Amino acid sequence: MKEIELKSVNKFYKPDVVALEDISLSIDQGEFVFVTGRSGSGKSTILKLLCGQILPSSGGMWVRGEDVSALTRRQLPYYRRQFGIMQSDLGLLKEQTVRQNIELAMRATEQPLRLTKKRVEQTMRTMGIAHRADHFPRELSGGEAERVLLARALVTDPKILVLDEPTANLDPSAAWDLMCLIDEINRTVGLTVIVASHNREIVSIMKKRVITLAAGAKVADEKNVIYHTTAGDIFDERRVLREREERRKKRQSN
Repeated sequence: MKEIELKSVNKFYKPDVVALEDISLSIDQGEFVFVTGRSGSGKSTILKLLCGQILPSSGGMWVRGEDVSALTRRQLPYYRRQFGIMQSDLGLLKEQTVRQNIELAMRATEQPLRLTKKRVEQTMRTMGIAHRADHFPRELSGGEAERVLLARALVTDPKILVLDEPTANLDPSAAWDLMCLIDEINRTVGLTVIVASHNREIVSIMKKRVITLAAGAKVADEKNVIYHTTAGDIFDERRVLREREERRKKRQSN
């Protein structure tokens, strides 16, 4: 079953800034997908589109059979509830404890208090952070802080887990530990997982499906990918930009 489908999706910012160009792809229910590419390639943009944080300039996007472009402003908050989101700009509140930070997600989705307490305790145990429940973010290690962010993304029981550079601030050991935990959740729960990452070593070891972006264009969509160098990305980015400029000049001359 197709969980996500994009057809010829574009995202432009004025003046004439291309964030995504002609992106078409589909992701099946329960699939684990990496989105990778150099900084500025469009990784974060595509995740924000999926989560309804921004809308496409053109093209079609369906999530769990729902036409995202047809959603009203009032419907969007309810649409977003099917996503568990872990992003660097959605960090932990420093003056809130681990438990309180996770509870915030339940409050945002208007969950009953009894269910909130049960889900929070259960999720903290699953993430291995129950013993840190009353600690503040400043008292956590980098790996523990990322587990709290992951717990907050999972506590509302989402259908799709979206992670933007979850290992960016971790040492190799903590990064691998976190990715193993995410992989286990994907396999045992059947949750669809989409991870934007530039960590080529992690991507290679995990051997999942990998969608590669360059300058906002999809340049590869492969399984069991092993990356040895960024040279290919640099070449792809230059090619995409050159072809885009050639199309622009052609349009102007017509």
